[in-house]
Amino acid sequence: MQALLDYLQNHFLSEPQLLHRCGLSRERLARLQREGRAPLSSYALRCSGTVTSYFGERALDGALAWYPQAMAEWLVEADQADAAALRERFERRYRAERARLAELGLADAAEANLDEEWAHFLAGTYGVCTRHGRVEEIAAKGAAVAVIDRLTARQTRAALPAGELALLRRAVEALDEAAAPFAPHERAASSRERCVNQVRRQYLGEAA
Repeated sequence: MQALLDYLQNHFLSEPQLLHRCGLSRERLARLQREGRAPLSSYALRCSGTVTSYFGERALDGALAWYPQAMAEWLVEADQADAAALRERFERRYRAERARLAELGLADAAEANLDEEWAHFLAGTYGVCTRHGRVEEIAAKGAAVAVIDRLTARQTRAALPAGELALLRRAVEALDEAAAPFAPHERAASSRERCVNQVRRQYLGEAA
């Protein structure tokens, strides 16, 4: 439990911290979420048990919501724009990052399903698996994983030629920059473990 709390406190904003930073009420945040203008929390920590102190023992029952760091920036925009305008901004930033990556040779052959990406964004999913929850990180993560899986056939190829190794290294570096460190209980099954740590050990001769 302590390791998870340390991770959340170091990498995320609690809901009270987020609201204070943005100057919004809890009711306003809930409305923005209902209207599809702001993502849900990425983590919800249920607290059920007791607390004991000099004043005695008291039962606890509640939930603590945690949001990625970039949520504060997004909420400022969400408070002033409707859902359609926010979706358009999401797509514009996403496509711009994909175009930038393509110039570096990190093009994903498959066209991204932006309806699906937007839905995952609003569900809070990308706050879990990207470093800060930024749109550019979401786009970079998807493209980098696709390139890594294509080059390594999902880590089943025995070895790669030098030219492909250079591209693989760029993709791994891009994913390393975009992907979250992940919570302690999630790391073993994470994209970081499979596509960064394992690939570095297996193909790039690096310690993860």
